[in-house]
Amino acid sequence: MIGVKDMADLVYVYDAYITINKALFGEAVFLGFHEGNFGAISRIFNVIERNVIEELKKDDYKATWEILDDTSIFPEERAKILLGE
Repeated sequence: MIGVKDMADLVYVYDAYITINKALFGEAVFLGFHEGNFGAISRIFNVIERNVIEELKKDDYKATWEILDDTSIFPEERAKILLGE
């Protein structure tokens, strides 16, 4: 499992990915890993999913994405929640 600082960095990258995605496509469009460079960057989702606490892995990671998408919470705090700290 990774530490809070590394998870916070991943959350910052996730936020940037969503922002750039919306700017390019008008809404968040999730591309497959094989769909060019932007699709390759979406592999960050797998890294986040592999490192969250077990409780968040239930229900196909729905709770994980709800936490990640709550931009009213600073990335460092979201990282702590994702790691159960």
